[in-house]
Amino acid sequence: MTIKIEEKQTEKVPGETSLFVSFPYNQELIDIIKSFSGSNYSKKTKVWEIPVPYLHKLIDEACLIGDIELSLLEEEKENDIDYNSIQLQEYRYKPFAYQEEGIKFGLTHNSWLLLFDMGLGKSNIIICIANELKQRGEIEHCLIICGVNSLKSNWKKEIKKFTDLSCTVLGERYTRTGRAVTGTIADRLAHLKRPIEEFFVITNIETLRNPEIVKAINDGPNKFDMIAVDEIHRCSSDPSTKQAIGLLGTSGAKYKIGATGTLITNDPLNAYVPLKWIGAERGTYTNFKNFYCVFSNRIRGLITGVKNMDYLRDIIKDNSLRKTKDILGLPPKTIINEYVDMEEAQEHFYEDIKHGVKDQVDKIELNTTNLLALVARLRQATACPTYLTTENIPSAKVDRAVDLVEQIVSEGNKVVVFSTFKETVNILNERLEKYRPLVCTGDVKDSDVSDNIDTFQKDDSRKVFLATWQKCGTGVTLTASRYMIFLDIPYTNASYEQAQDRIYRIGTDSPVFIYHLITTGTVDERVLEIVEDKAAISDYLVDGQVPRNVMNSLRSIITEL
Repeated sequence: MTIKIEEKQTEKVPGETSLFVSFPYNQELIDIIKSFSGSNYSKKTKVWEIPVPYLHKLIDEACLIGDIELSLLEEEKENDIDYNSIQLQEYRYKPFAYQEEGIKFGLTHNSWLLLFDMGLGKSNIIICIANELKQRGEIEHCLIICGVNSLKSNWKKEIKKFTDLSCTVLGERYTRTGRAVTGTIADRLAHLKRPIEEFFVITNIETLRNPEIVKAINDGPNKFDMIAVDEIHRCSSDPSTKQAIGLLGTSGAKYKIGATGTLITNDPLNAYVPLKWIGAERGTYTNFKNFYCVFSNRIRGLITGVKNMDYLRDIIKDNSLRKTKDILGLPPKTIINEYVDMEEAQEHFYEDIKHGVKDQVDKIELNTTNLLALVARLRQATACPTYLTTENIPSAKVDRAVDLVEQIVSEGNKVVVFSTFKETVNILNERLEKYRPLVCTGDVKDSDVSDNIDTFQKDDSRKVFLATWQKCGTGVTLTASRYMIFLDIPYTNASYEQAQDRIYRIGTDSPVFIYHLITTGTVDERVLEIVEDKAAISDYLVDGQVPRNVMNSLRSIITEL
């Protein structure tokens, strides 16, 4: 019996290529193939498709059953440019050596992931790559898609800082007072349907929820030969969402760069859309899930473990350039987990909230949405009790944050304070009024946020910056401060480190101190465990570091929360 094994572009199995196996009916061989996760049988062609990692195991077992006819693809080179011979243009600010490596990598790879740690200048690398390609006559326009809406203004500043190239925000118009305002979806569509003079065009990922926008990007009068997605991990883990569908619909550009310092935030599924967009993943989402995740049961689909991580790590490595902050030789960053004790009134209040949550859990069917809402209620009780009650309940965290801010400012230093809840920020703003804090929450206009950031960086008299990490935890620079205080942290290590690195990036020349306030005996302690567990998965997939009890940690997170 002859067993044909041919490597071709994948159809349904995870990865870029897979193995197509055909043979006369043999139950023993079928049982072997069925034991491989992700294997798929086509009734139409009567051919099995299995993931490439199982090649050696398949050969070892199949050779005992029949003769093997093997055909593997040769490794293709993206282009003929000699990496080391590339001469870059002169720039206003000479790129660091590792940034030059990123630029050259981008000139020798058409579709890839730029996985540089936060603060290493990913935007500068993308801008320089686009500039190089423009000078060579290879692209007409570069489209920048921001995974975080508020970063559009930051991109405009970066482009003007590093180049003389023109840029525009899609749909942007100016009021009579000269203030820039981003228009409606209709405005953005109209902008796309007419010729655009500027080289860089900037928009946010939410814009791609509109199919007409995607069609205009692909088939309109403006040719977007290069598309870069900033903070691509924020675009969506689920390919069925409108913005993920829109993003995947723009994958026809010749040059594609997905940039993020934190590709994996929760589980391996975070990698699907980015890998799919750059063409490194061609299988279905269902097979991707089944290949990399272990589920509690087929109906609920709760992830209780991970598998085949070596294969996913290799795919990410083969399609990305990764650099960590170690290359900068930055001064030390000290994380201070400071535990605070509640006063009696807050402690009683927290216990009442906890009992109320327990009672509600017995009355509703838990799902991800209401589960997070219940946990959020507990977290609010530790940070801003007055948001949940009209009673004057003190907050140990707020009191301690005020003490820390006063100490830091009295020594002539600036400080950034982050919270999950805007209510906490508003309370702190009142308590710290004498310092004239700069406030940035979801209620503040993006243009005012940008002005507040500039003021904090340049004005020595403004020493206190208060914000929600959701608003200012990504893509902005706050290096005027070397102190940061978290009243509470995100659920993912990725978002936590993103926020930390607002003050710990290029330009940091003094030791940095991060205070994380944790209320003793509360949900705060559990959230910290979750963040550390999720960090283990990300470290392994992106950096190849061995995870610490990942399986048990995931089970614990799902079952205990």
